[in-house]
Amino acid sequence: MTTRSGMPWKTVTALAFSQLVAWGILYYAFAVIQAPMGRENGWSLPQMNGAFSLALCISGLSAYHVGRHIDRQGGRRVMFVGALVAAFALYGWSQVTMLWQFYLVMAVAGIAASMTLYEAAFAVVARLAPQDYRRGITTITILGGLASTCFIPLTHYLVEQFGWRATLLILAGIMLLVCAAIPLLALSPAVRDAAVQTLKPDNARVFDAVKRMPAFWLLIIAYVAHAFFYTALLFNLLPYLAERGFSSAAAVGVYALIGPSQVAGRAALLTIDRHMRTAHAGLIATAVPVIAVFMLGFMAPGSVAAYLFPVLFGFSMGVKTVVQATAAPEFLRQASYGALQGLIALPVALAMASAPFVSALLWTQGGSQLLVGALAVLAVVSFASFALAARQSSTRRDAAAA
Repeated sequence: MTTRSGMPWKTVTALAFSQLVAWGILYYAFAVIQAPMGRENGWSLPQMNGAFSLALCISGLSAYHVGRHIDRQGGRRVMFVGALVAAFALYGWSQVTMLWQFYLVMAVAGIAASMTLYEAAFAVVARLAPQDYRRGITTITILGGLASTCFIPLTHYLVEQFGWRATLLILAGIMLLVCAAIPLLALSPAVRDAAVQTLKPDNARVFDAVKRMPAFWLLIIAYVAHAFFYTALLFNLLPYLAERGFSSAAAVGVYALIGPSQVAGRAALLTIDRHMRTAHAGLIATAVPVIAVFMLGFMAPGSVAAYLFPVLFGFSMGVKTVVQATAAPEFLRQASYGALQGLIALPVALAMASAPFVSALLWTQGGSQLLVGALAVLAVVSFASFALAARQSSTRRDAAAA
């Protein structure tokens, strides 16, 4: 079904479901599997997290090339092959006995992630409905935001029943059944050909076109600061809450509020989509974390801050995902969506990959107060940079209209 705005909602819904599965398997399952895998192989948490950081780096390095391919030829083949590569990586992961083997399969998983996760799906939607793609992207992130809610308990159950190696094989099968099948069924050649006529990318010139625009670099600063901020906070929230006197159950309860709050933020954005510009949504998404990180100093078991912080933090994360997928092409007026987002994805992925290590170092050197102070600075930098980017875009738009 395609609406008057040109949005193919059946395709968008199918892509949303594939994102739920892909994120659940390629991202969130790691948190469950790493503990039994580490015990069996004698690997430390930093050693295993290093492999995950490598996957994020590889994904960022691959994003530009994946985006260019989708701009030119559509996402059907890319996402299908990406699911096959992901299933192969999961199979290889189930067989590892040495640390170098684990790093190798995680590098392959990073390539698969760039071909199957949000950036690829967003580029597909931008080609299918270039005039109304923000609603499609928001819809995809609403369902994708439930990945942790669905796959962390599912993966935990499978590990308890069958062990971590068999669990990876089961997840590989799910990846093939869902994430390989959906592109073939939902992204037919006819849909792809229609999209090619609608959007004509200029990939070869996209970086030359944007590198002289201050808004481009300001957006990168805003996104990198925010990516480091939220990744470091997610990795350190549980130990921080333990330090503040929270029991394990209470800390997990606080953490559990983040996921539904993300979905709530995206649902709210979808509801008021036609009444809010991307710039305004971005200002909200980058201003709220400044308030949220300030509330960390008031966290105590049973306090108002203990409930308000995860709601604010999760809500802003949900809105920010959509903003990051839409602000650059709107601010910069570029047609090559996939290539442009791929350029931005690399520094963002590097920030996410380095955040766990750097934040742990800050905590070791100066305690949790130093880390929270650094996160507060990053939140302010992200807000200020995005506000300046929005201003630059508005000035450029006004000058063009004059």
